[in-house]
Amino acid sequence: MPSFRPLVLPMFLCALAACTATPPTEAQAPGPDAAGDRATIAMPPPGASGKLSPEMVGKVSPVPAFRGVGEHFNIEIQSEGGESPGGLRHRVRLTRDAGTHEAEGVLFYRGIRGPSQGAPITLDGTMDTAKGKKTVRVEITTEACTDEADVVHPQRFRIAVQDETELNGCGELAVY
Repeated sequence: MPSFRPLVLPMFLCALAACTATPPTEAQAPGPDAAGDRATIAMPPPGASGKLSPEMVGKVSPVPAFRGVGEHFNIEIQSEGGESPGGLRHRVRLTRDAGTHEAEGVLFYRGIRGPSQGAPITLDGTMDTAKGKKTVRVEITTEACTDEADVVHPQRFRIAVQDETELNGCGELAVY
């Protein structure tokens, strides 16, 4: 008959460790800070929901990052953070026809988000294209959108590039 004695001690130690573990909300940093005290890990305040707080409005873009796809194109937008004279600055890259046509540029968010949940977020700027510098406007609306591959995305968007046909697609907006 096999002996189970070698397994008893490891199982007991695992059970003991599980009973004495510190919950994550009470954890402290691994070492002392410059003052010699232990620093506690900052926890989000009660009720935090991933939305912009009042002190962030006008200083942090409602578009920290966005990726969208449409018929034969995709777009990537990335906030550069901070205010500038033109508004909150973003880098944009528009790729068409499997990467054979790329345009890059700068977009600015100049307003505050509309009062209703479905109000679009608008970014305006310019892009360097194969045909020269062109003005561009991107509008992102929180509304379910199904792409060509039948994938549902939380946002719908449209892109208006100077002297070109409007582009429409679906995407994902990063949220705070």
